[in-house]
Amino acid sequence: MLAAVLTNQTCLENGIRVITEHVPNRNSAAISVLVDAGPQDEKPHQSGLAHLCEHALLLGTPQRNSRELATMIDRAGGCFGAATAPDYTLFYCHVLEDYVSYAIDLVGDILVASKYPEDLLQREKDVISQEILGSLDNPSDLLLGLTKSSMWPSDTLSNSVLGTVENVRSLERTNVVEFVLQQYSPDRITVCAAGSIEHDSVVEQVQDAFWTLRGRSPQRSLGPVVAKGGVKVHTMPTKQCSFSIAVPTPRYDDKRRYALHILNNLICGGMSSRMYQTVRDTHGLVYHIQSQIMSYNRAGLLQVSGGTSVENVIKAVSLILFELTSLAMWERPIDEEELWKSRMQVRSQSQLSADMLSNRVSRIATQQFHSGKRINDEDIINAIDAVSIEDIRGVATEILLTGMTNLTISLVGPVPSDGEISEELEHLHQTFSSLTKT
Repeated sequence: MLAAVLTNQTCLENGIRVITEHVPNRNSAAISVLVDAGPQDEKPHQSGLAHLCEHALLLGTPQRNSRELATMIDRAGGCFGAATAPDYTLFYCHVLEDYVSYAIDLVGDILVASKYPEDLLQREKDVISQEILGSLDNPSDLLLGLTKSSMWPSDTLSNSVLGTVENVRSLERTNVVEFVLQQYSPDRITVCAAGSIEHDSVVEQVQDAFWTLRGRSPQRSLGPVVAKGGVKVHTMPTKQCSFSIAVPTPRYDDKRRYALHILNNLICGGMSSRMYQTVRDTHGLVYHIQSQIMSYNRAGLLQVSGGTSVENVIKAVSLILFELTSLAMWERPIDEEELWKSRMQVRSQSQLSADMLSNRVSRIATQQFHSGKRINDEDIINAIDAVSIEDIRGVATEILLTGMTNLTISLVGPVPSDGEISEELEHLHQTFSSLTKT
């Protein structure tokens, strides 16, 4: 684990939060700027606007045009990027320590003074259209979209981050300007830095780069997330069927999150996990299978996904559902050795992630966003080590078993959406989603 890490936090006069961690024995620094704005803030007819704004912010400022921005980023010799999540937008860079001030000035200029030139904005809409078309060719992207739209059909969490080609092409420059002005306010911005940095110096640099930002964003009126579930099949001429089985989970900062992550590891966190052993090693139905937890500010989901041939897809989905319910009903209890293995694996993954400055600064930013505080490494490890068999049994019953009521099964592959396979999936869904009622 990283030693002697010093965490500091300052709130600037305009409301921007600055969080730093000085990590010794490093000659570089990672910087993240998290903006509490994303697809959840779009109007229904503006799907893809938040993602377009992320792209548009890189099209030039009064000081630097888009080519000069690209050249300056490359000249720093590090990396720079941006990403739009369902509930926030992130800008990040990783540079040598000599370029920290340079990088903060650059990202500040982008977020404060971007011009969104009309001709370049039209070009960027073409670029995003290609990105959307690429995602439509990707079974994994389609599968996640089907899963979220089935689980949360009436909530903004199911919104496509990319939007549709039609929607993106219909968006105008005024939409971008209004969205950034309304949503990218100081009270929604957190600047984080980790590595070879000093807190006071970073605070001063952020103040210089962002001081012109003023105001506050409007209050949101997002209600509770309502999970539904169901079966969705998307016909696509692939060689395999890609499948997903998902149940809703609590929000990111739920107190059960450590037990939930260990449960996820037990399900399919490696070659000794239950799904890997059953579905791949015993029955040989898949080459790739995984489970993951996707946690957001208001809800989350646990998804088991993989790929198999058309003739084996019902058998694979059935096996996974039986394994999940046997764990949920504690028909195959875990023992101390199995728990220890999963605890060690989750523990190691957390420590390895913290060793990478880019991951570390992203963790700082997302923890602040979701929990309103930084959770230090030692507390994370202690919380993982404290998870007991009874804790696992509790989340298995509370989340897996209860979650079956909102079970979501999605399939992408060379099968008709109204054929025999779809009917069998509907039957499986009806059978397993009614377990908590019996």
